[in-house]
Amino acid sequence: MARASELSQVAAIESSSLHNHSNADLVELGEWNFAIGLGYGRRTNPLYEGKDTPLYLIPSISYYDEHLFFDDGVLGYSIDITPQLSISAITQLNTHAANFSRWHPSNFFVAQTNSAVTDNKFSPSLDVIYPQTDEEVSEQPINVSELADRDWALDAGIQLNYFGQNNWMLQVNLLHDVLNVYNGLNGQLKLEKAWRFSSLPPLSIKLSGTLDWHSQKLANYYYGIGKRDTPLTASHFTADSGINRTLGISANYHLSSNWRAAVSYRLTTLDSSIKQSPMVRDDHSDTFFVGATYDF
Repeated sequence: MARASELSQVAAIESSSLHNHSNADLVELGEWNFAIGLGYGRRTNPLYEGKDTPLYLIPSISYYDEHLFFDDGVLGYSIDITPQLSISAITQLNTHAANFSRWHPSNFFVAQTNSAVTDNKFSPSLDVIYPQTDEEVSEQPINVSELADRDWALDAGIQLNYFGQNNWMLQVNLLHDVLNVYNGLNGQLKLEKAWRFSSLPPLSIKLSGTLDWHSQKLANYYYGIGKRDTPLTASHFTADSGINRTLGISANYHLSSNWRAAVSYRLTTLDSSIKQSPMVRDDHSDTFFVGATYDF
């Protein structure tokens, strides 16, 4: 478990590049670890009238013992199969709900000062427009404020982590909605590589690439349009299964035993099964942050 804790998965995408431990930063077993990032950043929302999230304050909380761990919203129990390979049972909140809920944990510790950017090319409500054809109706974008609520979901399942030499990690998981909110599956394949430099010991850099698969039931619950949203059947949309793709880079420079400068950027490209939804404005979402992190 000690090795598994070095590159553990976190739920909040805006904090993972700031607080994840590298192979050179071992955590103490049986101890709570706290950190806080201070600076400026933004997580974009790809939905029509969806609010971008400014990132000023990013907290991190983690705990590890020999098997049990908690890392920024991910609760799990891990067993080492070999010194390099571990298997874990994990549970975490599904992050798709963050696009629909301001109070989702992914958005909780940020200032609520931004205003939505609207597009003047669409009507405030589908229920008060009268296009001549069903095709014209189906092409009308839908504001997120017009939609029925999308509930938070709790996922649970199995995760495998393989830790290679020279600070790289391969992670695979398969999770299911345990509260029957969307009653579907999602999975992830992630490859991550970290570097430390003997010529510049305080600096660390990490690159990651992730494939996030979502089932048809997940995609349709969050991004489909049905009777719960509008009585206009021409506006209904059924989302399909697909794979979102994410690339990320982050750098940390240790200024002291507690302080480190931090910069990160992450770009998620949405699968066409999500992008084709009338509620989705952009085909991508990105997150960046520049600031400093204090480790307590």
